[in-house]
This record gives sequence, structure tokens and C-alpha cells, in this order.
Amino acid sequence: MEKEIEKNVLSANNFSSFNPMQEKVVSSGLFEKSLVVSSPTASGKTIIAELAALHSIIKEKRKVVYTCPLRALASEHFEDFRRKYSAGLFIRFALSTGDLDSSSSYLANYDCIFTTYEKLESLIRHNADWLSGIGLVIVDEIHEMDSGRGPTIEVAVAKLRLINPCLNVLGLSATIPNAKKIASWLNAGLVESDYRPVPLKEGVFFNEKIFFADSEESLEGGFGRTAHAPLMALVSDTIVEKKKQVLVFANTRKSAEASASLLANFIGKTLLEKEKDSLSKISFGILNSLENPTEQCRKLSFLVEKGVAFHHAGLLQKQRSLVEKAFRENRIKVICATTTLGAGVNTPAHTVIIPSLYRYGSAGMERISVREYKQLCGRAGRPKFDSEGRSIVFARSDSDREDVLENFVNGEIEEINSRLGLEPVLRMHLLSLVANHFVFDLKSMESFFSKTFYAKQFGNLHGLLDKTAQILGQLGEMGFISGGSETEFRATKLGMRVSELYLDPVSAFSIVQGLKSKRKFSDFFYLYLFSNTFEFFPWQSVPKKKEPELWESLSSREGELPIDLAREQFFDMDLLRKFNSALLLDSWINEKPEQLLLDDFNVQPGILHSKLNICDWLAYSSLELAKLVNAENHFVPLSKIRKRLKHGIKEELINLCEVRGIGRVRARRLWRSNVRSVAELKKTDIKDLQRILGEKVAEKIKEAI
Repeated sequence: MEKEIEKNVLSANNFSSFNPMQEKVVSSGLFEKSLVVSSPTASGKTIIAELAALHSIIKEKRKVVYTCPLRALASEHFEDFRRKYSAGLFIRFALSTGDLDSSSSYLANYDCIFTTYEKLESLIRHNADWLSGIGLVIVDEIHEMDSGRGPTIEVAVAKLRLINPCLNVLGLSATIPNAKKIASWLNAGLVESDYRPVPLKEGVFFNEKIFFADSEESLEGGFGRTAHAPLMALVSDTIVEKKKQVLVFANTRKSAEASASLLANFIGKTLLEKEKDSLSKISFGILNSLENPTEQCRKLSFLVEKGVAFHHAGLLQKQRSLVEKAFRENRIKVICATTTLGAGVNTPAHTVIIPSLYRYGSAGMERISVREYKQLCGRAGRPKFDSEGRSIVFARSDSDREDVLENFVNGEIEEINSRLGLEPVLRMHLLSLVANHFVFDLKSMESFFSKTFYAKQFGNLHGLLDKTAQILGQLGEMGFISGGSETEFRATKLGMRVSELYLDPVSAFSIVQGLKSKRKFSDFFYLYLFSNTFEFFPWQSVPKKKEPELWESLSSREGELPIDLAREQFFDMDLLRKFNSALLLDSWINEKPEQLLLDDFNVQPGILHSKLNICDWLAYSSLELAKLVNAENHFVPLSKIRKRLKHGIKEELINLCEVRGIGRVRARRLWRSNVRSVAELKKTDIKDLQRILGEKVAEKIKEAI
């Protein structure tokens, strides 16, 4: 059976044989046990996941869950697996990354489920009954345990191993020094490999030369010695001389956009006419991602026509997807991105350029880790297209060049560290453990945490258990657990719901207190309620010059706030940022155009819509909590504010925006033309509708209703 599975995987990927890393994994007992595979980016680890998944589904008749950090990544792998194995092997694949308040019982009918870490943890919190049927969990990017979402996967895996002691875990990781420790935690075998199908050359650019570990290469691009000359020279060498693509990793969104603008005219001149035609269509899609394009939309659209793009969190998801797809298809030649693209979906290039190793951190400008640097470098070299890849860092001096070569190119990657001991993280996961009966007294608590990576790494649990004891007391004071003695504690009905809703307990407590208060319940009351949560972090920044004006505005609206302002202005260091965030939301639901929001609040469409998605969840959760605390007076206002946040509209447009194809701009046009309900919309003559909305839009809306 194993040989048959191997043949299927080779055939599906058009391979004649496995590469040395894959051969090493297969011969190490991939099908019999848990395994951790640590090898470079682009070494072919997904093939290992395919082999293991098919074995579990076909031979063991056991379900597979494939979990990873990002929705886009889960979606990419889902599409890839389904394309290869769905029809021929009759395997049922499902993608489940949304709706954190559901057990998703329909997933019981699928063989292989692709999720994010958070969705997997949510399924466990909802006691999905099919979880016991899982034979294999594939944890992609398991080195992410050292990130903010690391504790989620650490706790989820520990829970699943308790639910199903026979569970196998396949951990896939970039090269890390303490992979042996992770394997030991999972009682797993370990395969480490330095094999990379496309060799990677890491270099440093200084004084018109690229310095590699064992060689040098002169690069005179004829761009002089201006500040932009190194970038122009390297891009020219890659695009013109080598006919390859480039990724530039900038350290801010602003510099990503500036670099793309700088390169646009030069790259545009290298394009063929047929390339310009295809880019024109992509450019049109980017421009029209919003009903009313912003300056950012127009800027990106213009650059894409020139074969260049910028990519960062300020873009809408649709725009990011269009850029990534066009780059994979070799239509866009250069992407200037922030580091978010470094750990995202599959967008490799021949050359990766890193102008600076510094990023903004909690203490100002800080150097990135060696691990992050290696992650960015790993994007260089495209299997099937390149015989080698290269990554190049800019140096400012000879000593800087030597420093980068020593500490980054030849530097040691940092170990992965568990983050489970951080109090906000621990608080959220401890409530879920109590709510799901994994933990019910001090003995069971110690037993559970002894099974985490934290325990394997640090050994001594005393400090962690002291923290959990304090947090149990806090959860009891909030009304989320009862008991709290050494003999037994359990989640209250409210605590169980907070756990299911995937809320930080402090955020949930703040919402409940607000709903129970006797204050004036205005729209702004709810908007501040949502802003005043950990989920909304980071809050909207406040320019120094605007602070006096905002303090005055904050004081004038004290009666609308769900907090004791006299107290919080001394204790909450983020008070003004939270207030500014609520003002942003207030401007949105009062139909301020997105370009004006960008101007007034310095918020880009991608960031705004990300915050709105969070608010949608907070509004839904607030409504669910209101039901539990018998706050019926909030049911209708919360339902309305949720719809208004979704569309960015005043209350009178809610019904019109329920129609597919009608957003805030079209709804307002209809309202001004005295079409003010769905019934009136149905009665409106198609020609009148075309005059208001345009021919194609009017036809689609008539079809929709």
C-alpha cells in the first residue's frame, strides 16, 4: 500500500523520484509514527504532508487535519491537495478557517480538513465530536510556536493528544536548532536535512560588489552612487540580464510603496506588448476592488501596469491575491513587500533583496532575528524555473558588510521558545481548559501543563503554576469559573460561552460590565466597547499635535463611554488610542469616504477592513453575551450596529445593503434617487436603475432580487 501511495504522489506532482530530503523522511518511518521534519524553505516538505495524509486516509481509514498559521496558506494547500487527489482517489477535502463559534459538524463527512491554528483550537473548544476520529494532525510551520499565535497550536496539539492518545503528529518546520526538543515533546522521530532543490547564495551588496561567503561579484549598473543605485543595479541585473523576478523586502509600508514607485518606469520599459495587455486587466481589477477607489488603489493599479507592485497589510485581501497570482504567473516582475509576505503564501523569486535588516519594534528600530532573515532569504530560487536563487542584503560600510556576513549569512538561527507563560495568553487558554474539562483541579492542571512544550523546554512548572493559580482567582472574580478551591473548579455558563466565543476573558468581562451599566447607550457607546478590547489591538495611533483636541473631545463624550473616565484616564495608558479607534469606526458608519478616513486617521483600506472583521466578531459576541446576562435592551442596537459596521452606512441604508451587489456608495445613490427599500428597488424600471447605477450593475442587481 505504501508503494502505491508513493506512486500516486509522484504522479500527481509529475516527479520521477523523490528528492534526497523526501527519501530520507520516507525511509525513516513516516507512516508508522509521529515525525518532525526540519529542512530549508522550498525543500519540498509539502510532499511529505501529501504522503502522510494519503496513508492515514487510504490505509488507516483515519481523518487528517492540516493546520497552518494563515488563512491564505490553508486555502492554497487545500486547492493544491484537492486538485491532485480529489477526483482520482475520491478523497473529500474541506477548508474551514472562519466562524469561530461552531463545531462545524459537517466536517465529519470529510477526509482531510485544512484549518488555521485558531480554527482548530475553536473546534476543540466546541467539542466537535469527529475530533476523536483524527489519525493525523499535520502542523505546518511548527516553528511558529515562537510567535504570538504559538501558544494556540501548543495547547491545541496537547489537547488533541489527550482526546486521542493514538494520534500521530507531523510537524513541518524551517531549519531550527532545537528541532530535537520539539520532536521529544511530541514523542516523534526527527528528520533534519539541509537539502534544497534550488541552491541559495546569500550575499551582501556594498560598493558595487556582491560579497558571498566564498566569492565576490562586481555589479556596475550605470546608476551612479545615489542612495537608490544599489536597488536599481540589482533589479536591472535580475530583470534585464537574467530575465528573472525580484522580491524586495522593505521595513515599512511607506518604503515598500516608495521602492515600487522608484522602479516603475524602468521596469515598464522592459515589458513586451502582450505583457502590458495582461497587466492592464489585472490593474483594472485592483483599481475596482472598492466601490470608490482610494489613492492607494489608484497608485497600485498604476504600478501594476508597469509590471511592479507593492504588498503589505494596508491592501485589501482581493488586491493582495491579485498581486500574488500575477507574480507567480511572471506577469508582475517585482514586488516590494513588507515582511508579512515572507511567511505567507508561495511567491518565490530568483532574487530576494533586503535593503535593511532593521524593523520597528517595541524599543524603536531593532534588528530582525536570524530566523526571520533566513525565512526571507528562503523565498529566493523557484523550483522548476531557477538553477539557483540569491538573497542580497545592503551594507552601509565595510564593517557593516563583515558584520552581516558573520552574524546573518553565517549566523546561528535562534532556538524556538514556548510563549505559553505570557499572562494574557495563559489567561485565555486556562479558561478554555477549565470550560472543556481538561482541567478541573490543581492536580489535573499540573498534569495538563506537564504535557506542553513549555514543560519539555523549561522543566520546572512552579512559576507557571503560580501564575495559573493567580489567573484562576481573576477568572473567579470575573464570574467565569466557580469553585476555585484545590479540590475542584469549573466554568460557569458565562465562562463556557466566553471560551467558545474565543474572547480574551478581560475583554469579555469589559463587554459584560458595559452591557450591565446604566449609561447612555448610543452608537458610540458600542464602538468604544469594541475598541476597548485586546482583540482590537493595535489601537489607532494619535499624532502628538492632535492629542489636546482628542482629550477635549473625549471629555465632552464622557456620558457615552462604557467606562469610568475619571478613573481610566489615570490607569489606561492606551485610553486616547482606543478613543481614536472608536472615532474611526464612528466615521465609517457615518459614511465618510475611505480616502478621507485615510487622510484623517492614516488608516489604509486593508487595515480598516481587518479591524471591521474583528468588530463584526466583537458585535456578534457582545450580542451572545447580552443574551446570557439578560440584557435584552441591547439586542436590537447591537444587531443594527453590526450591519452598519459591515457596510459602513447610516441606519436608513441597512435594508438596501442586504441586496447582493449594493454597497455603501450604491445604496446612498439609490436613497438620493428616492429608491429607499427593497420593495421600491423591485418596482424600479431597469432603465431608471441603469441611470442611477450604470448598465451592468443595474442588470446584476435586478437578477439578485
